[in-house]
Amino acid sequence: MTNTRSKWPAARHLQQAADQLREVAPNLSAPIQGYADPVADWLDKAANEMAWLAPFREHEGGYRPWGVATRVAHGVLGLPDPDICTTCHTHAWERKAAQS
Repeated sequence: MTNTRSKWPAARHLQQAADQLREVAPNLSAPIQGYADPVADWLDKAANEMAWLAPFREHEGGYRPWGVATRVAHGVLGLPDPDICTTCHTHAWERKAAQS
């Protein structure tokens, strides 16, 4: 587990998914169990390094990695479409466009 956690609201689902993966890892069967901690670490790293910019616009370099991270997090947590998630996509310009 990383020593620091992002304070950005967009990181919430990624960090929750990382925590959940670490919690269930001991109960998983053998080859899958070996993936839980590395994926959890990757989700934490994405949250810490990228959440302050989320959501990225399609032409920006972080767009695809953020999209993959939010999809993995939503899959782990059993949440619907991350592309319209107001937790993962918190910028005002996005909320304003969604309200129009």
